[in-house]
Amino acid sequence: MTVASIPSRALLGIDAVEVMVEAHLSAGLPGFTLVGLPETAVKESRERVRSAIINSALEFPDQRVTVNLAPADLPKAGGRYDLAIAVATLVASEQIEGFAEAIRGIEMLGELALDGGLRPVPGVVQALLAARKDGRAIIVPAANREALEIVDYSLALGLDSLTELTVLSINLKADGATILAVFNAARAARQKPQQRDPLKKRIDDACVQFNPIRGQARALRALEIAAAGGHNLLMLGPPGSGKTLLATTLSKLLPPMTRDEVLEVASIRSAARGQLALGSAALRPLRAPHHSATMPSLVGGGADAVPGDITLAHRGVLFLDELTEFPRSILDQLRQPLEEGVLWMSRARLRCAFPCRVTLVAATNPCPCGWHGDPSNRCRCSELQRQRYWNRLSGPFLDRLDLQCRLEPVPAGQLRRCFKTTDDPTENQSEESFSPEAIQAARIKMCQRNPGGQLNSQLSALELGRYGQIEERAFQCWEQVVSKRQLSMRSSLRLLRVARTIADLDAVPTVGEQHLAEAICFRSYDHAPRANS
Repeated sequence: MTVASIPSRALLGIDAVEVMVEAHLSAGLPGFTLVGLPETAVKESRERVRSAIINSALEFPDQRVTVNLAPADLPKAGGRYDLAIAVATLVASEQIEGFAEAIRGIEMLGELALDGGLRPVPGVVQALLAARKDGRAIIVPAANREALEIVDYSLALGLDSLTELTVLSINLKADGATILAVFNAARAARQKPQQRDPLKKRIDDACVQFNPIRGQARALRALEIAAAGGHNLLMLGPPGSGKTLLATTLSKLLPPMTRDEVLEVASIRSAARGQLALGSAALRPLRAPHHSATMPSLVGGGADAVPGDITLAHRGVLFLDELTEFPRSILDQLRQPLEEGVLWMSRARLRCAFPCRVTLVAATNPCPCGWHGDPSNRCRCSELQRQRYWNRLSGPFLDRLDLQCRLEPVPAGQLRRCFKTTDDPTENQSEESFSPEAIQAARIKMCQRNPGGQLNSQLSALELGRYGQIEERAFQCWEQVVSKRQLSMRSSLRLLRVARTIADLDAVPTVGEQHLAEAICFRSYDHAPRANS
C-alpha cells in the first residue's frame, strides 16, 4: 500500500469540520511535502512526526512522502493533525499493515511530542460530538480526559503515545468487534464504579446554594425577574451600593444547566485554546471583563476566530461593571449579538457563528463623581458633565437593557444584619428574600408555553401576541405608556416581555395591568437620569 487516508477534524470557530489526511509514498529523493493550505504550525509537523516515529521504535520511510489535507481550500492550524499524519504515513509504508483495515474510518487527532507522546489539543469536545453524530470511532490524546468524561462517547479512545497505538496494532485482530471491545473497555476504565453518568454528576455538583442578601429590595426583585426570563439588567447607583455583589449573585440564581447546555458551554471552552478549564463546564458562566478590554477580547476575533467574553458567557451572565467607562464603539458591537443570541465572525478565508445567548448585567454610577441623586452626598458634577457621561451610552444600546434599576445606599442598620451568622429561619426572613425554586418554576412554565422552549426575553412580537396572553386593559395601558414616553418599538416590545415574566413569577396565566405597571417601574433610564429619578 502506497496511499493511506485517516480522517481528522479541523477547528473552525467552535465547529469541528472533517479533514481527510492522505499520505502517499513514491519513488524519488527522500522528502516530506505537506499540502492543503497549512499554516506554519502545521508545516512544522513534518519534524515532529519524523522524530515521533523514530523514537517510537519505527522507521520513517526513506521515500518521497506527500501528505494532503483535504479539503484544500480550508485553512489548517495547530498541531492537531500530527497523529493522523503519522498513522497515515505508517499505514502507507505498510509498517502496521495488519491494522490498516481495523482503523479504517477511525478519526484521529492529537499533537505529537518528539518522543512520540500525545499532547492535548483544543476543540476535542466538538470533535467527539461530531464523531458521535456521524457514528464514527475517534482516537484523541488521553490528556484531554475532561473532554472524554463530559461527552462520554462509547467509541472514543484516549491514548498517551504513538507507541500505544502501534502496540495495539500488533495485538489487535482486524475486525470491528475487537475494535469495539477495546473502545468499550477504555470507556469503562474512565468511569468510576459509582459514577456511571459523569455528566449528570457534574450537573448535580454544579448546584450552588443561594445566600440571602440584605437590603436593596427593588434590586433583588429586578434580579429575580432577570433570572426568570433571561432579561438584561442595568443597575445605577453610587459607589458601594452593592452593584457588583448583586451582579455576581445572578449567576447563582439561574437554574442548573441541561445536558445539552453543558455540552454547548464545554464546546466553547474547548475552542478557547486553553483559556478555560472544562472542569467547571457544568457551572453557569460568569464573565466580567474590565472596561479596558479590547474589542477582540470582548467580542472575539483574531486570525483564528477565537471566541470572546460574550461567547464564553453563553448560557450564563456577562457582567459589565463601570459601563460608562467602556468605549462606546465596543458597546455598540454588542447590540446585534445581544438581540440575536449569535455572533457571526467573518475572516478572509472563513465565516463562523459563535453562540452568545447571555444575560447582560451592567452597572454604572449616575455621574462621574457617583453621587448624583444621593440625598446624603452632594454631587460635584455640572449638568453638562452628567450629560456627557451618560451620552457615552447610545440609545440603541439602552433599548436592549430590559430592566433599569436605581440602587440607594444601604442604611447602617441593615448593614449590621449582614454580619449575623444565626441559622434561625425567622431571623433570616425578610421582605426582600425570594426563592430560587420560584424562578425555576417560572422558567419551566414559560419554556413549556413558548415555542421552541424559549424564554420570554427571546419571544418575537407575533409569538408574544399569540402566547403571551395579555389582557386588553394591559394592552391599552401599554399603548398609553409607549405614546407618552415615546419609546422605541424595541423598548416597547421588551416592556411586554418583562410583564409576561412578572406574571409567570406570580403564577398567573394572563398579563394584567399590575404586571405591566411593575415592568414600567423598571424602565426609567432610557435617557439621562435626573436628580429625582
